[in-house]
Amino acid sequence: MKERRCNATGYWKDQRGFTLVELILTIAILAIVTIPILNYFTDAAKHNARSRQKQNASVLAQDILEELKNTSYSLDDPDVICSAQPEWTVAAGPDADGVYTLTQNKDMDKNSFKVSAQIKPLKRVEPAPTSSAAPRDYEKYVIGTMDSSKDLMASEHGQTLMAAGHAFANKHSAAYAAASPAPSATQMPVDDIKKNLNCTIIVSAKQDPAKTENDIISVKYRYTYNDRGTGVYPAGIDASTVYEDVVESASINVRKLENIYLFYQPVSENDTIVMETNDGNAIQNEAGDLNMFVIAQNSVPSSTSDIDIPAGYTKRPSGYNLTINGSTSGFETKIAKLYVNLTGTELNSAGTIAGKVQKDPKGEYTLVHSESINRVADITVTIDSQDGTKTEIVKVNGSKVQN
Repeated sequence: MKERRCNATGYWKDQRGFTLVELILTIAILAIVTIPILNYFTDAAKHNARSRQKQNASVLAQDILEELKNTSYSLDDPDVICSAQPEWTVAAGPDADGVYTLTQNKDMDKNSFKVSAQIKPLKRVEPAPTSSAAPRDYEKYVIGTMDSSKDLMASEHGQTLMAAGHAFANKHSAAYAAASPAPSATQMPVDDIKKNLNCTIIVSAKQDPAKTENDIISVKYRYTYNDRGTGVYPAGIDASTVYEDVVESASINVRKLENIYLFYQPVSENDTIVMETNDGNAIQNEAGDLNMFVIAQNSVPSSTSDIDIPAGYTKRPSGYNLTINGSTSGFETKIAKLYVNLTGTELNSAGTIAGKVQKDPKGEYTLVHSESINRVADITVTIDSQDGTKTEIVKVNGSKVQN
């Protein structure tokens, strides 16, 4: 190798360049050093991409979860969600337990995701295995809204009993006037006659000749005199004396019939409700389960203290025992639930319909209609890649308490 010398200015002067061997060694050394460095940068870029993808997936999953939790509607029906948010499609279900899965594709910061939301409505919440608490069933309490297209509502107007009392009093007065010689006993006042009337409420159904799918359902109040087992009647009145008044009549599609509401004024201890049909078994064959509400108006049990009686209310007769009879009628099998506001001793529970009376947690009869509901919806949001190369990038869980 030629000697390198320092010139007068102090700089080296080289008479020639690197040899081939030196160049090869230099390239080899650079390759050994730089390739790992380049791999590091490549791996770092991939790691950053994965981190960004997971971060975006986490943000997206949490946003979706909060969106479902804060909806104003129930999550029981996937069609409701898809109507409100058309980007969702139903991927599966609902199954027998009401569980279903929704999916949608979503792009976020150059990442393409497949979002899945599994919704599991719950009617019953099980406590933790270590807890001594009992499982909780969710119910809501409903006072039914009356709809004339599917409900029958009959209310005894204030003049019904008054008209019955006067009808019996007129027969009684006519008998006095026609009697010769005049009876020795004094004539019974109208108010006393009213107090001795038995009331039978007859709910009947017959086919509507104008609409073959409808029944004409009527409610008739029938009054007779209560001899209290003595066989003794006021002049002009006997066991066959009857006053009747149809207080309600409506044509209702049998298949839509849902509720029967009877508002009545208790008259005697022998009040009776009779249900009968003459419609070719239309109700028995076509109607669904029916609810029946029997509301004793403006009255309280006979045991109520006088100071506890609300203004305008009266005591029901001592020994009051309402009988509900639907035997041999289509109503007998179709009345699924009976709601009354009487006490436990004021309803004759021997009949099939009366045996379907509903009770509150204290065992008292109630007019409140309870329904099992999905009170909570468990939500699981899963984020996958759209191309299917990565599954469950993120999975988050939450729940929505439903109204």
